[in-house]
Amino acid sequence: MKIAVFLPELIRHLFKKPATVDYPFKKLEVPKDFRGTPYLNPEMCIVCLACERDCPAEAIEISSVNEVEKRFKMVIHNDRCIHCAQCVDSCPTTPKAMQIDSLYEVADDDRHKMKKDWVYVRAVLKRKAAAPAAAPQAAEPKA
Repeated sequence: MKIAVFLPELIRHLFKKPATVDYPFKKLEVPKDFRGTPYLNPEMCIVCLACERDCPAEAIEISSVNEVEKRFKMVIHNDRCIHCAQCVDSCPTTPKAMQIDSLYEVADDDRHKMKKDWVYVRAVLKRKAAAPAAAPQAAEPKA
């Protein structure tokens, strides 16, 4: 092989900006539509179980702690989660009880440390008052 063949390529790359970042010393900004780790906003959760039912990775578990006090426990297994955000799309509350954060450094050497859990009381959301219905019209007699 001749060095002269590679010399122009070498000179071109000496003056180019590097293609990578010095991670973990420099971190890139997370894009707006990044799907990170799911988390629960317990004040908004109505325990409809839609997130648990629709999770394709079965990463969400909801169980009853005390039925009388309406206390529930939600566990999100980040080792199973595929970050598809289906739990957020399935959540019927407004604003959403399930949300996605922008954390991307969630790796750990122990899978049990990756588990997040919440014990909370089921939320009772106030509904908007509906406008009163119009009075029914009297039917006209047929002639």
